[in-house]
Amino acid sequence: MLELTKGVPQGSSLEPLLFALYVNGLPTASAFNSSLFADDTVLPISSGNCIELKKLINTELQKVDEWSRFSKLSLNYLKLLTCL
Repeated sequence: MLELTKGVPQGSSLEPLLFALYVNGLPTASAFNSSLFADDTVLPISSGNCIELKKLINTELQKVDEWSRFSKLSLNYLKLLTCL
């Protein structure tokens, strides 16, 4: 049997509550219009100027990255950018 040093066992009844408490600060960490649902997060943002949008996205992603490192959460960077 392995001893847990941090985290919550998957399937635990506390998992959803603790996850929600843990990620609640994300919407205030950046200018993204964060949408949190269960264990999924969407970070939509828009601009009428593509060059400004690129700068804005990079700036805000740096803020999200800093927040996630501080919160000891990992991001799936392969899913991070989805452009339509």
